[in-house]
Amino acid sequence: MGDDVIRITNLRKYYLVGDYIVRALDGINLKIARGDFTAIMGPSGSGKSTLMNMIGCLDSPTSGYVEIDGEVTNAMDEAELAEVRNRKVGFIFQQFNLLSKLSALENVITPMLYSPDRLSGRERRERAEYLLEKVGLKDRMRHRPNELSGGQKQRVAIARALVNDPAILLADEPTGALDSKTGDQIMSLFMSLNEEGRTIVFVTHDLNLGLRCLSQVYIKDGKIEDA
Repeated sequence: MGDDVIRITNLRKYYLVGDYIVRALDGINLKIARGDFTAIMGPSGSGKSTLMNMIGCLDSPTSGYVEIDGEVTNAMDEAELAEVRNRKVGFIFQQFNLLSKLSALENVITPMLYSPDRLSGRERRERAEYLLEKVGLKDRMRHRPNELSGGQKQRVAIARALVNDPAILLADEPTGALDSKTGDQIMSLFMSLNEEGRTIVFVTHDLNLGLRCLSQVYIKDGKIEDA
C-alpha cells in the first residue's frame, strides 16, 4: 500500500454548548495508507462524522494536526482548504447531493469547472462519459436525477467524486438511503475501485459493511477503541 495518504495526530474537536464542553473528538491518532479501504465505524454521536469532516477539510480542529496527501491543513485559509477539497478528496454522501436541474453527465462535469486543470469542454465531457460508463450508466448519462433510481444516483455521485482523480474517496454512509440489494451492488463497486488502487474511507454504522473493508477504525465518545 505504500505511504500514508492520511495522517492525524492528537486531534481534538470541542464544542461549547451552554456551559458544557462537548468533546466530539478527544485525542485521535490515525494513519491511513495509500490504497487502503478503511471503515470508520461507531454509534450515532461517536464522533465519526466529525472525523469525516476533518479528513474532508470541511471543519477545523480545536487542536492537533490533519495531513492529507502530504499537506498539513490546519493553517490553511478557506480558499486553500477549498482547493484541497477539490484536488485531494472525492465526496460521496448518503443523500447523493446531485444538482436536480442537471443531467447525470452535467453533474459529473461540474467539479472539473473548478479544477486548476485547464481541460477543454470536449476533454471534460469525454472524461465524464468514461466515468459514467465505468460505473454502469452508459445509457443514463442524459437523464436528470429525478429520472434515476437511488442506486443510479449514487453511481452518478461516485463518478462525480472520481472526476478530478482525488487521492481519497470519502464516503459518508453511501448505502444508507438504499435498499439492501442496491446497497450491496454499490459496496461491490467500491471494492472494485479499491482493487484498482483507490484509497477509500468509508464512514458507516453498519458492522456488516464495515467488515467488508480492508481495515476498521472504531470510534466511541470521540476516541478510537481497540477492535
